[in-house]
Amino acid sequence: MNGQPLILVVEENIHNLELLNFHLKTLHYSCICAKQGIKALIVAQTHQPDLIILDMMISDISGGQVIDYLKREKKTAKIPVIAAIPWYLEQNSERLFLTGINGYLTKPYNLKKLELLLSCHLTQLNSSSLL
Repeated sequence: MNGQPLILVVEENIHNLELLNFHLKTLHYSCICAKQGIKALIVAQTHQPDLIILDMMISDISGGQVIDYLKREKKTAKIPVIAAIPWYLEQNSERLFLTGINGYLTKPYNLKKLELLLSCHLTQLNSSSLL
């Protein structure tokens, strides 16, 4: 994909999905979008993105189930996952890290925090691939 990092965005709300897709493209990332957890698992296996942004409140299967599956499968186990949670659940964010996520964002999305998380995790990914 033109050497651009590939990000899978899993977001049930179409407006949030479009916002993230547009913003990621302006930052020169390639983006694949999914509105459901099952589709996200298939896309992750098929395309092996560099990073996943996962809405933890998707309705077909839980965000926790998606993470469990991703971390068990060899092809997807090392993909960093950024969880997206409602702002009112932020006080429980430390529990999220027990699921295997690499970071989190609150909704409504803070695009500056998103940029920082992407920069941090994709830089780590590039550093480890050079070793």
